[in-house]
Order: sequence, then structure tokens, then C-alpha cells
Amino acid sequence: MDNRREDIIRTLASKYYYFLTTLAFHDTLFMKGIHEGKGKFLANLHIYLATKDLPKKWNDKRYSTDFATPAALEVLKTNTVTGLEYEHLIPKKKYIQDICEQKANDGTLTEDFTRSLLDRYLWTATVTSQEHKSLSRRVMPLNWDQKNINARYEVADIALVPHKKDYIS
Repeated sequence: MDNRREDIIRTLASKYYYFLTTLAFHDTLFMKGIHEGKGKFLANLHIYLATKDLPKKWNDKRYSTDFATPAALEVLKTNTVTGLEYEHLIPKKKYIQDICEQKANDGTLTEDFTRSLLDRYLWTATVTSQEHKSLSRRVMPLNWDQKNINARYEVADIALVPHKKDYIS
């Protein structure tokens, strides 16, 4: 894992763990009020951490992803994000948030577990709008081995390449 990703995952795990373990899960009204914020906390902080050091003209989440499709990468290199989408390779709600929230609710969540889950499943990609339409948005393939982070993309016949960001200046 590269140092930048490692730093982001470590910080994100620490703050997400702290956030979840301070929620009053037993207070129904509190949880109703925080519902939307609870759902957006992880994504918002991840995007902030991933984009905060990018030069201003490149400060968009689509420039910060781990992977891109070749077609999306060509668009990104022209300094535009028109027609591009930001995607999670693995649906974060089911495979990260729901699991962490349940463990926080029952008092078994640890920061190490949170970091491990984020490291395993929190990967992002920039894809074209057309490619985005062909992805099954919230479902991993039925036979998913829970290891192959590219499974949804392979089923949709969408190639991903590492997003090296070497064009950003």
C-alpha cells in the first residue's frame, strides 16, 4: 500500500471509529436526527482527506480515486470531469458502514477492525457516465469471494487501471 493511501486509511479509521463509538445508539430520537450525517460521515471525510493536498484546479473527488477506466483517465488528463462519475468499487454501506455500525452499537468495534475493513474494501474509481450506467450500483456478484475488489467491474466488462495521477501538476 502506498504511503498516502496508508495515511488516509489510518486517519479515516481513527476518526470513523471515534465517531461511531460516541453515538448514542440507544437514543432513538438522537439516531433519527443523526441518520443522514451518520450515513455521510465516512464518504465526506474520505473525500476531504483524498483531495485536500491536490492543487486547486484538480481539487475534485474524481481526480483523487485509486483507479480509473482508460476512457475516464483520458478525460481527466484534459483537466475536466465532465461526463465522469466517482464510484466505490465495493458498496461501502453494506460492506463497511453497516458492519462497523453494528459492532459500535454492540460495543465490539475496535479501531484496528475499522482500519482493516477500510483497507480491504474502501477503494474508489473514476468512470465515464456510460460505464457508470452498466455497473450494478449496490450489489456485488452473487459468487463474490469477498477478496476480488474488481468483481463488479469484471462482470460489467469494465477495465480499471491504477490512477497514478502523474498528470496532475
